[in-house]
Amino acid sequence: MVQYQGNSAAGGEHIHMVTLDKTGKKSFGICIVRGEVKDSPNSKTTGIFIKGIVPDSPAHLCGKLKVGDRILSLNNKDVRHSTEQAVIDLIKEADFKIELEIQTFDKSDAENKNDPRSNGYMQAKNKFNQEQTPNNTMARQPTMRNDPKRNTTFAASTRVKHTPLYQDEDDEDTRDMTGRIRTEAGYEIDRASAGNCKLNRQEKDRDKEQEDEFGYTTAKINKRYNMMKDLRRVEVQRDPSKPLGLALAGHKDRQKMACFVAGVDPKGILASVDIKPGDEIVEVNGNVLKNRCHLNASAVFKNVEGDKLVLITSRRKPNDEGMCVKPIKKFPGFSDETKFIFDQFPKARTVQVRKEGFLGLMVIYGKHAEVGSGIFVSDLREGSNAEAAGIKVGDMLLAINQDVTLESNYDEATGLLKRAEGVVTMIVLTLKSEDAIRAEREAEEKKKEEAKKEEEKPQEPATAEIKPNKKILIEVKVEKKPLGVIVTGGRNNHVKTGCVITHIYSEGALATDNRLKIFDHICDINGKAVHVDSITTLKVHQLFHLTYDKNVTFTVYRADPPELEKFNVDFMKKSGKELGLSLAPNERGCTISDIVQGQYPEIDNKLQRGDIITKFNGDSLEGCTFEVCYALFKGANGKISFEVTRPKPTLRTEAPK
Repeated sequence: MVQYQGNSAAGGEHIHMVTLDKTGKKSFGICIVRGEVKDSPNSKTTGIFIKGIVPDSPAHLCGKLKVGDRILSLNNKDVRHSTEQAVIDLIKEADFKIELEIQTFDKSDAENKNDPRSNGYMQAKNKFNQEQTPNNTMARQPTMRNDPKRNTTFAASTRVKHTPLYQDEDDEDTRDMTGRIRTEAGYEIDRASAGNCKLNRQEKDRDKEQEDEFGYTTAKINKRYNMMKDLRRVEVQRDPSKPLGLALAGHKDRQKMACFVAGVDPKGILASVDIKPGDEIVEVNGNVLKNRCHLNASAVFKNVEGDKLVLITSRRKPNDEGMCVKPIKKFPGFSDETKFIFDQFPKARTVQVRKEGFLGLMVIYGKHAEVGSGIFVSDLREGSNAEAAGIKVGDMLLAINQDVTLESNYDEATGLLKRAEGVVTMIVLTLKSEDAIRAEREAEEKKKEEAKKEEEKPQEPATAEIKPNKKILIEVKVEKKPLGVIVTGGRNNHVKTGCVITHIYSEGALATDNRLKIFDHICDINGKAVHVDSITTLKVHQLFHLTYDKNVTFTVYRADPPELEKFNVDFMKKSGKELGLSLAPNERGCTISDIVQGQYPEIDNKLQRGDIITKFNGDSLEGCTFEVCYALFKGANGKISFEVTRPKPTLRTEAPK
């Protein structure tokens, strides 16, 4: 929507109000700069001026703005003395609508209508489609300045190398070159593009080249830009995961607008094609960049659709004046910050959505059973570009244009979507529905239950495997061979809740069977429960020292972690006086196999048969040989400190009736 009202001012200046509404558009379409205009040899006017207008934008469509117009106020705020950045910030803050107070210099409305530079770019309507720069032409040919009869169009045509020998009825292209049209292939291009250039009959007969999707042929390009040197058509396939690697610059003369290649990144996509610093880009994919600000050109490159880029360039000689900067040779290193996403989520995919005012999707911050918290697509507009790109409701949004959103909140994610322009590259992950996840979980639970039932099936005692935290019945083949074990437990014992193995001799039947381990809790022998709280320690030991004819069965419980208690015993050992301990070393330390009473009261009162000494004066005894243990205990004198480990099992046998 555009509203206009104006009045005339003195000195050929016009001040008018223009209202721009960018609803449904990407921007207002104006490029501004702070500059000055000389009113007379002794005075000048400074302020914010329009230096470029984007075709088909609200600023272009209103027809009341031109390059060189001065902005006096924006949304009733005086900007005559404001900086360029301050005005840009005001435009950004204005949302979808701005009101401009415009001052136009010198030219009348009638002249503006015929001005080929109106609306920010050249309308090539002259006979030979040459570059119309009357001011520059007069500067090169001073004799033309005072000759009103001289036709500037004709004078410019003398620069054309090849003049047609004859004309026919369709030689001159008088069509309106504003706005955009679609090619036969369905691509939208500017009317002023070379792809829309009109050829006469003779040129059509000579042009045997097939038009590409943007309407380009060599003949059309040469005719549209016949005043430019060394025209080239450059084509490249665009990879969304890699940057173009192209630096742009403007014209050296601030009164002229052009888009020059300032540098080409050797690691970018364009490094492999024929494009060099100093080349002027006049078109890309049917979008005319000639006589446009290089800043606007950057936006055009971001907004072009498809994976293919077709550029029309003009190569200038090294000494030709044009580019405002020296060629750029160093580029910052490019790092793809989204690469790890595909390692973490192998099923993630990249989609490209063209933003035409909006993307057509809504997001929420939520939680999913499969991946946890994140940003998810909550709704899609029917027929939107997001829907056409294959995005689905419930998809997780992982990245937006190289910005990872895995740990972003709602405000951060929506901010990225709002700021994104042109073709937006997103990484999304399609997740399973809650019903599908529930069905998988139910199937997994069912599988676990079946496995549990399989485990609960009775095992053959002769080969049964002892599993942690379960009572297991095993059968050991002894054939009158000693069991070879030290146990602890009994009514007159420090352990009154169960019978626990604390040592297994390598020569015994249990070592040969190789299933029982130290700290295993023996609940019954040959089906008879071992009630240690009702029988003495001696009788408990006798159960394991009886001679069994063939086989013996045990009900075993292996606690994980082991049920133990640890304590220290400290005393003074006198020289020449024995400790009175018989020891059996094993992987846990030294198990006490017997105690000679009356040697040291500390030992008599605190230690018992079956205790395991794990440390001697702070040194670990785990895995030590008998010889090492014997030497330590035999040669020690003075203060002695034991760390003792003793089983402390849970009561697992019912009291006898």
